Amino acid sequence: MAKSYVVTFAGDKVGLIVRGKKSPAHEPGVMEQHADVILPDGSPAGFFGEGNDGSFNKSGLGMDGTVYDFSELRKHRPYYIDCATARGYGVLSTFLIFAVSATEAKKFSDYWGGLDKSPGSFNILGGNCSTRASSSFQAAGILSGGIPGLDTPNNLYLQLHREKGKTALVDSGYIGFSPRGSGFDLVVDVP
Repeated sequence: MAKSYVVTFAGDKVGLIVRGKKSPAHEPGVMEQHADVILPDGSPAGFFGEGNDGSFNKSGLGMDGTVYDFSELRKHRPYYIDCATARGYGVLSTFLIFAVSATEAKKFSDYWGGLDKSPGSFNILGGNCSTRASSSFQAAGILSGGIPGLDTPNNLYLQLHREKGKTALVDSGYIGFSPRGSGFDLVVDVP
């Protein structure tokens, strides 16, 4: 039987989720992963690319960037925000959550608010989901530099784990988000 637990956010922590990373040690293929973040209020946010007609452009070139919040994820990626749907699709994720200062939390949220207003373009190499997630950690002063090597979600995870892993909550499972007051709780269903 799977165990489930809840992580409550109160403005004092942020996180990274790597979709497709089945365990902290798993090395997903380059095209088998996606990076999302957890904002200080517990809400998920991610950067995605859409073709000029609103559809997914598999070439990874010339895509319009867009930020998905909880409501957009519910519409376009329900297996990223609901444990049962994630289990049904077999979408395991690994996350890393750590404490931040009030200043870091504000800068992190501000970055995503600004990106939502002016997302720019999305490219598979450079300017992708992990590049934007990395930029948010840098803008908040949590990371001092960009992702070492190829800008993949897993490489960002490894960088954050090296720098924050000793004090972070790290786990894998089927991920969900449950509204609570003005924010969200992270729900984890561990297989």
